[in-house]
Amino acid sequence: MPLPSCADHPSWTTLCHGESIAEGQARGFDLDGRGQTTVFVLRWQGQWRAWYDWCPHWRTGPMAWRRDAYFSGDGQSLMCHAHGARFDPLSGACTLGPCQGQALWPVALRLDPAGWVQIDPAQGPPLPAPEVAGGFDVTDFHRPATQGDNT
Repeated sequence: MPLPSCADHPSWTTLCHGESIAEGQARGFDLDGRGQTTVFVLRWQGQWRAWYDWCPHWRTGPMAWRRDAYFSGDGQSLMCHAHGARFDPLSGACTLGPCQGQALWPVALRLDPAGWVQIDPAQGPPLPAPEVAGGFDVTDFHRPATQGDNT
């Protein structure tokens, strides 16, 4: 089910309360109600960022290997668990892996006066077209969920 938009700014979408994302953590959101995260929000070094859940290497997502597992094992980088690429949490720049020189795609984010996390995907840059592999759009290929799967 798509998330509700804020009445005062129809383009802003309320995701969660800021207290639900701890420092050094990230949380993914399914904006389209299709059963797959499309955006993730993180809190890092006292700052907030929202990124499309999409690796620039193959132009597809999700990046997490399980629900909300966006950080590397050492907790210092964001990581695409499909390719091993690492990204700076604040700039989104790829620091290691096959997409060096590229970056994650930002989503406009704000915290409202009551502490609710809100995003506006319309304010960010548009996502590039997905890569096409062998004539197939790779975003059409997603691992089916299995019983007890948290992704």
